[in-house]
Amino acid sequence: MRARGVLAMIASAGIFAPCFCACNALLTVDGNPGVTVVGNDGGGESGPKTCKGTIGVRIAYDMTGPTRDVGVPAGKGTYDYLREVNAQGGLRGCMLDLDVQDTKYDRPNTIGVYNAWKAGAKWSDVAAVFVQGTPMTEVVGPLASADGKVVISGSFAGEFGSPLPVTQNLTVTSLNDSFAQAQVPVSKQSNGFPFVFFQGTDYSTGARIGMNYAWSQGAKRVGFFRCSTSAFCTDPVDGAKTFLVLLGTTQIGRDLPIELADDAATIQTKIVTYFQQELAQKQSNPGYTIVDWVWAGNTAATTISIIKGLQAVKAQLGLTVSVIADNWGFNESVYATCGDACVGAVVEQPFPIFGDASVSGMATLLTIHQKYRQIDAEDLNVHSTVQYVYGYVAAATWKAAMVKLIDQGLPITSANLKQVMETFHNQDIEGFGAVSYSATDHRPQSTGRLYQLAANGKLQQVAQPISIALQPGWLGW
Repeated sequence: MRARGVLAMIASAGIFAPCFCACNALLTVDGNPGVTVVGNDGGGESGPKTCKGTIGVRIAYDMTGPTRDVGVPAGKGTYDYLREVNAQGGLRGCMLDLDVQDTKYDRPNTIGVYNAWKAGAKWSDVAAVFVQGTPMTEVVGPLASADGKVVISGSFAGEFGSPLPVTQNLTVTSLNDSFAQAQVPVSKQSNGFPFVFFQGTDYSTGARIGMNYAWSQGAKRVGFFRCSTSAFCTDPVDGAKTFLVLLGTTQIGRDLPIELADDAATIQTKIVTYFQQELAQKQSNPGYTIVDWVWAGNTAATTISIIKGLQAVKAQLGLTVSVIADNWGFNESVYATCGDACVGAVVEQPFPIFGDASVSGMATLLTIHQKYRQIDAEDLNVHSTVQYVYGYVAAATWKAAMVKLIDQGLPITSANLKQVMETFHNQDIEGFGAVSYSATDHRPQSTGRLYQLAANGKLQQVAQPISIALQPGWLGW
C-alpha cells in the first residue's frame, strides 16, 4: 500500500482514456496487423474485450553472473508467471511471445541483449521488457525510453521512481571518523526514467522503515555498514539518517565502508576495529553512547560476513549489537549459509516472503512454482525465496495493466500501457500488495515487512507491516 501525506506508521497486513472505438473495431499493436482487440459485450464500447494474436515480452536477468543467487529466482518468478498466462489461454486470448536472456549482471552484455531484441523482426510487437538489477536498468532505461518501450525493473532504486529529471538538495547529519557530528550537504539527482516501473518499496524508503523498526525497539545509536561504490548502498543510508533525525531519540553512528569485494576476514577486521574505536571513544567521553544497532546496506555475501563480524565483536569485546539488513541482505536461504550466527538478524522486505500463507495469492504462486519446477526438471524447492515473489509480482502488475488496457479497447502499445499504469492507485496485485503510479511519480508503494531469523532457521515476521508516508523531497533517490 502506498501512503502519502504526513509521516505515519500504519499497521496493515484510475482514470482511463475513454474507448474511442466501436465494438468489433480492429486495433493493431505497434503496427502489427496480426493482433486485434474485439469487443464481446454485445455492441457496447465498455466491458471485457477479446484479444487475438501475439504480444511480445522480453525478459533479461542474471543467470550466470555475480548476483545469480537472487537474479535467477526473481527471473524465474516472472517467467513462470508469464508462461502460466499462456497456459491459461493468454491475455484475453492473446498469446505471449516470450524470450529470455542472460544479462550476466554486466552492462555491455545487457546492452547487447537489448540491441539484439531491437534488431529482431518482432520488436514492434514487444509490449514490455523485464530486466533485473540497478546497473542493467540504468543502461536499458534510456534506450527503452527512446524506443517507447515499457521497462519493468527488478531494481527498486529510488532514481527509477522519478519519470522526470529531478534534483533534491538535502542536509544529512553524519558522525565522522573523529566522532565529530556534522551537517553534510548532499545533492541527489535522477535523470528521469519515464518508461521504467518497479513494484517494491524503494531502497531509501526501505531503510527509513528499517530505522522506524530499530527506533521502536529502543535503538540508542545506529551505525551504517555499506559499500561506498554504488548508490544502491549509499542512498538508503542518507534516507535512514535524515529519517532518524525526524524520529528524534536514536542517535546516528559512524559509517563503515564494507565493499562488495571484501572477503570475510577483511570484513571481520574492519568491524572489530570499528568497535574497538567505539569503546575507546566511550572511555574518553563517558557521555558517548556506543552503537548498538547496525544497518547492513549490502547484498547477501557481505551482509552475512557483517553479521558474523558482529558475533566476533561479542566474543572479543563483550558488545551485543543488533543488525537490520536491506531487502537484498538475506532471504530464506540465510540459515543454510550462515547458521546460528545469523539467528536474530532482521531484514526489511517490501513483499511477503515465499510461502506466507496469510497472503491470498500465495497458494496460486506455490502451485505455479511447483508446476514449472517439474517442467524445467529442477528440484521442487529451488528458487523458493522472496526474490521469486519479486519477479512474480512484477509480472502480475504488468498483467493487471495489460488487462485494463485491453478492456479499455485501446491499441496495445507501450505508450498506452505506460498511460494505464500511471492511473494505478493502490491497485491490488493478487493480494501481495498494492501499487500506485502517476505521470510524475513512479514510486509504487511505501510498505515494509520486518522478518527475523528464528532459532529454527526460518524467517518469522516481527511487528506489523510499516508504511512511511512518501514525501516529495524523497522523489528520485
